[in-house]
Amino acid sequence: MIVQEHFTVNGRDFVQTKSTDFRYVVRDGISYSEACDPAEFNRQYIEGDFMGNANTEESALVRYANELTGNEDETLTEATETLIKQLKEGN
Repeated sequence: MIVQEHFTVNGRDFVQTKSTDFRYVVRDGISYSEACDPAEFNRQYIEGDFMGNANTEESALVRYANELTGNEDETLTEATETLIKQLKEGN
């Protein structure tokens, strides 16, 4: 799911856009791990591929979930996705 957070720096409004499901956010065919834009640009993003190969804290969680579920490659299986959601929720 894509979430947006609004914040102000030096009197200027910005919007940070990211995915809660370890996916890239995509605009105009370009993938970003997250995006930060001036609010007046009103940019819209969609969710893209999983960030399994990205060097981020989220990808560390993906690798950990893959290890726990026995998934040997860096793609996400249904079991891995379920485990990631449970880890994020603290279950």
